[in-house]
Amino acid sequence: MLKRSLTASALMLSLVGLAHAQTHRDQGGTITPGVTPIYLYNSAGASQMGLAVSTNVTLTAPAGATLAEICVEGGGVRYRDDGTAATASVGLPVAAGACFSYSGPLSSLSFTAQSGSPTIDVSYYKAN
Repeated sequence: MLKRSLTASALMLSLVGLAHAQTHRDQGGTITPGVTPIYLYNSAGASQMGLAVSTNVTLTAPAGATLAEICVEGGGVRYRDDGTAATASVGLPVAAGACFSYSGPLSSLSFTAQSGSPTIDVSYYKAN
């Protein structure tokens, strides 16, 4: 049993060196150690808060934004990201009070009210 524990410990210690050898190059070209989260995001600029959603509402994302954190308030919405307008019955539903992250083509997002008088709050981020 002791021999098995020592073998397992030696194997784990030998892998520590491999973890230190990993690196990541950020968008600026800086090489960072492997312990840096690859998906670290920074603010991309001004947020859109209290954006009223009626029919076919689109976002105005800051230049360089690659991710949006979107929260829905006041009523449900539906959205599409394929360049086609969402409707009250077609699109991905998001309930009032829900928040979600979106990292696709931000300029293609279209929101339409499903019920009530919803608003959305959107914060934009860009990769490190």
